[in-house]
Amino acid sequence: MNPRVVNIILVCCAMSVTGCATTTLEKSDVPQEQEAVKLPFQPPKAPLKELDSAVVFSALVGEIAAQRGDLRVAYQHQMQTALLSGDAASAERATRIALVMKQKESAFRAVQEWVRLAPNDLAARQLAVTLFLDDGQKDQAWNNILAIMAITESTGQDGFLNVVTALSKTHNRAVGMSLMNQLAMDYPQDPMSGYGVAMLALVWKQYDLAESTIREVIDDHRDFVKGHILLSRVLVARGDKPGAIRVLEKAAAGNSDESAIQFALAQLYVDSGEYKKAYGRFIKVKKLTPDDPGITYSLGVLAMQLDNLQAARKHFMELLKAGEMVSETSYYLGRIEEQNERFESAIDYYSEVEKGEFHYEAQIRIVRILADQGRVAEARGRVQNLRAEMPEYSVQLFLAEAELVRKQGDDPMAMRLYNRGIEVHPDDISLLYARALFAVSIGKLDILEQDLSKVLELDPDNVDALNALGYTLADQTNRYAEAGKYIGKALELKPEEPAILDSMGWLKFRLGKNDEALVYLEKAMEKLPDAEIAAHLGEVLWVTGHRERALEIWEGALGRNPDSQYLRRTMQRLIGK
Repeated sequence: MNPRVVNIILVCCAMSVTGCATTTLEKSDVPQEQEAVKLPFQPPKAPLKELDSAVVFSALVGEIAAQRGDLRVAYQHQMQTALLSGDAASAERATRIALVMKQKESAFRAVQEWVRLAPNDLAARQLAVTLFLDDGQKDQAWNNILAIMAITESTGQDGFLNVVTALSKTHNRAVGMSLMNQLAMDYPQDPMSGYGVAMLALVWKQYDLAESTIREVIDDHRDFVKGHILLSRVLVARGDKPGAIRVLEKAAAGNSDESAIQFALAQLYVDSGEYKKAYGRFIKVKKLTPDDPGITYSLGVLAMQLDNLQAARKHFMELLKAGEMVSETSYYLGRIEEQNERFESAIDYYSEVEKGEFHYEAQIRIVRILADQGRVAEARGRVQNLRAEMPEYSVQLFLAEAELVRKQGDDPMAMRLYNRGIEVHPDDISLLYARALFAVSIGKLDILEQDLSKVLELDPDNVDALNALGYTLADQTNRYAEAGKYIGKALELKPEEPAILDSMGWLKFRLGKNDEALVYLEKAMEKLPDAEIAAHLGEVLWVTGHRERALEIWEGALGRNPDSQYLRRTMQRLIGK
């Protein structure tokens, strides 16, 4: 609700209705003529000079109706409040309520009242353009476009981009583009006019028009930096990142003191994975804008990406000393200390990440460090505190704590944690799946089958559950028909997934169909030279007489995965080593 209307309501609530109707307001409460830029459009005088109980009643009913979701009543009373009090904010609210209700005529009435009461309000003018265009009222839309240009000219804003914002939301794109072109013709010497046409075309994915228009603008205005940047964006949208880079490299060479174009090129290098070039370009941007913390932060992140921890630390320490982006900077300094195995220092930095996108990750990293140092009780205590502090991460924290105790070999406690997590989140697929895999690792096939069956009830096309259940039934039971049903469905959903190909190959081997097994297992191994796949492929080769090839595959897999217990057990079982 508009603050002025709220004030009126609060005053009246302290009086009787009769007193409310006759009380004279202080001057500050009377609707005053709005401060307006010097334009042809001047706001009307406010019709009320004293408090009116009808205004109070209408405003209050409209607000209550909106809170209750009765949009029709809310609209009626917001409009009535606007008409009685001259309150532009009520007219705006009525307009937006009508749009939510998809009541076109009501929206028209409200937006026209909004424009009448606040003729210099860009948002009102922009919405009027959109509504009139969608209704086919081209002349009315054009009048509001001219108003936008006049308002922005007086306030020092960019009129063309404000017009683009209005036109981009219309469904009548052909007429919208014709009006944008008409506007551009009225400003033939202003490069922003053609820029506006190209921008609107880009928004609407009319890439040919966008590219040809902005190239014409650049031909006429070689030093128009925004034009080069927009051309690069068009080329990126067309899938031509190398072309976009060439455009910006050429422009940057001729505009070495323009931070905007240097920054755009640096960003494009990042998007293209050319981190070394991006880092060098951001160094140039920093020289042009030395006090911009975002540039220093970008340099730090890129230095991390390039594994230049010394440079990264320098950039992040600069930010920390300046008190800028403290949480983000502390997170990365913690990462640097952790990589350098200065774990206590890492914990100190991570503890400073008190908010933002890295808060949770920093806390989990502390937990992992504590666990790796054998401080398991401390790590678990921190996880439990986090679960109370950050309930939105409850599932992840149950999983993390269970993993902690699993690594310590405390299987009963791990199961209790999975059970507790599922009690709190009974339909969470990630918890059910994790408990299922843990259960089978300790010989509890019944729990695996129960949990994966529930996962499939919740998500029948869950490929991981289909494959895990099918593989386990094939590997540990003789229920091959059921196993084939699950694996077959998983393979239909993801026919090239190596893990599923491996499962099907193992099922074929268990069925005695060794030739078919080799086809699936060879394909799986080609796609993912995993130790378990190698163990399966080697076993089928071994039992079919291809022992040299089996040894070659096993030894190669051991070289890549020397800690694979599954592979070592397979080799021990078959060849005694």
